[in-house]
Amino acid sequence: MNSKTELINLRHRLRRARTIVVKLGTKVLLQPDGSVATEIVKELVKSIATLRMSGRRVLLVTSGAIGIGSKRLNVTSDMVPVCAAAGQSALTALYHMEFGNLGIAAAQVLVTDEDFTDSERHKRLRETLNYLTGLGVVPIINENHLATHSAETATEQRVFSENDMLASLVAETTRADLLVLLTDVDGVYAEHPSGGRAALIPEIMGAPREIGLNEQINELSRGGIRAKLHAVSRAIENTRLFAVIANGRTPEVLEQIVGGHQIGTLIAPAEVQ
Repeated sequence: MNSKTELINLRHRLRRARTIVVKLGTKVLLQPDGSVATEIVKELVKSIATLRMSGRRVLLVTSGAIGIGSKRLNVTSDMVPVCAAAGQSALTALYHMEFGNLGIAAAQVLVTDEDFTDSERHKRLRETLNYLTGLGVVPIINENHLATHSAETATEQRVFSENDMLASLVAETTRADLLVLLTDVDGVYAEHPSGGRAALIPEIMGAPREIGLNEQINELSRGGIRAKLHAVSRAIENTRLFAVIANGRTPEVLEQIVGGHQIGTLIAPAEVQ
């Protein structure tokens, strides 16, 4: 962007977003000891409910099931199917309770690669998500870990192996206007921000991998930024949506993003310039 005014105008376009996919990362949802960050979850659910009640369709892709299950069962998180089985029910119950307290219905949707690669299953998934959001329901989407980790499929052959890419696929499936990836850092930095001197990149024009940004981002950058940039690249290339990477622990972060405020890193299709 060439000026502050142009950036502000670009941010203001987020106010028009009608279908929004929000992805919450494990580091947002859980404390360092593995316990649920209950107050953070409550605030984010409240924000999603506010967006929903404003007439927008909101879909939530959530991590955290494996971490919760690991804590509950006191086993290591590399026992993925076991931890996910224990953690997913607890995570879903938490969302149902918090959304229910605000008068919003939620629905659990667990998916595998085949829901995106098989045309009939993909059609059914799209119809289900659209029907749910049309009813005012917030779909709570996560990977079906028991099914995917039972399959003899190499990671590199999978359509998605983490939830950033899953969120991107959901955004494509629902033709979302906005993809929001919430993590534990304020956005994209060109280098690791731990020293306090790294500058936040406020906006990126064009799919990150198209402009070579994936390779420029330091390997030590925090918040799983490489995976997020890869996921956003796919979404922008295929649907031309807008995306924001931001800190999920910032108060009213979703309201600020959709309100067009300067927060996080905005990634926009190059042709909107």
